[in-house]
Amino acid sequence: MSAYDSLLASFPPERQEAFTALFEKYSMTQADRLQFLKDSADLELFQEKDLLSVLDMQKIDSRQAKRRAEELMREERAYMRALRYTPTDYSSFNPPVIRRKKECIEEISSEGMKLWGKCPCPVDGEKTRCCRLTTLDAAMQCSFGCSYCSVQSFYSENRIKVVTDLERSLENADLNGIWHIGTGQASDSLLTGDRYGTLSALSAFAEKHPDIVIELKSKSGRTDVFDREYPANMIFTWSLNAEEMIKKEEHLTASLEERIRAAAAARDNGSPVGFHIHPMIWHKGWEEGYAHVVSLIEKNFSPSDICMISFGTLTFTKAVLQHLRTHRTPSRVLEIPLEEAAGKYSYSLDIKREMFSKAYSFFSEEFKKEVFFYLCMEDPSLWKPCLGREYASDSEFEADMKKSYFRKIRDFVS
Repeated sequence: MSAYDSLLASFPPERQEAFTALFEKYSMTQADRLQFLKDSADLELFQEKDLLSVLDMQKIDSRQAKRRAEELMREERAYMRALRYTPTDYSSFNPPVIRRKKECIEEISSEGMKLWGKCPCPVDGEKTRCCRLTTLDAAMQCSFGCSYCSVQSFYSENRIKVVTDLERSLENADLNGIWHIGTGQASDSLLTGDRYGTLSALSAFAEKHPDIVIELKSKSGRTDVFDREYPANMIFTWSLNAEEMIKKEEHLTASLEERIRAAAAARDNGSPVGFHIHPMIWHKGWEEGYAHVVSLIEKNFSPSDICMISFGTLTFTKAVLQHLRTHRTPSRVLEIPLEEAAGKYSYSLDIKREMFSKAYSFFSEEFKKEVFFYLCMEDPSLWKPCLGREYASDSEFEADMKKSYFRKIRDFVS
């Protein structure tokens, strides 16, 4: 089924008929029809009025017959641009009530599974500056309900799959050229804790390979996993967001303060921690929201506790856009410019530059000096104006990250 047919079919029959009649009345091109459907789906997602109620149809119909479709699309683009190029207003948005479903967990063997992968950045930093992270999918799918999450688009089954023989799989892994492994790509790293031996296997692996960093990434508030010691090269990190964004878009996840408390529990248990202020969302009040995130970090942690802090923002693949538009669970994450960015769709560079540089400016000089800050999957041109430094290549970035991480790990152990 084509993207057009799939999107049209996602609307109720009466709206499908209305769209078809409109397209035929104005003799719209196939490209314009698809764009009209995309924008209509987006407005439904945003809980905004539909296009026909906001466009000046009298003005459009006053044009000559051949000009009507052109005028309709011009008016549509102007309206959507006004929405997308101003900070998203969440004051009138009522998030859906999403209830946590009973976890349906499938225990799987690693045999025949592709558990290892690479950072989803484009190849070799031509369009983004990439740290060349190696990914490990010890679990797949997630019971959290973040509206922007890519996991929902590449796993169709509504179940969590957990590898139960991870220790054996790690023993047989080809580690040539690998120093930095991340486990939060296909699921939340702390979602199932150590119920299936995941943390135990990672801990044993990290202890056996002190020259490799294992990074776990979570939006969980659980602290029960910190009742045991972990090797210092096993780093626990949390994704943080402005409180309003957590409430409106990161459904079923821990609150901002709960995540901070969980990170403090990891630190108190002897583990280095890190934070990903990601995805930053350009919304009304964003400066105050992210300033509060920074204040909580600095209030609860010293620079010596933290291995890294990254910034990143909303970025969508075509598959995720299609998923969001056909399922249409209310959200305003697509109320952004959707400019092309390294084969994906995101904010403009100007907006990103404003957000990242402002967030970085909220940190004290002590934190800037002692913590490794970086931009995650972002255009290389953003580094200098936002962080005051840049790298000529991915390998240069990777080398500096590696040096900084291991220096912090050594300090943590001593």
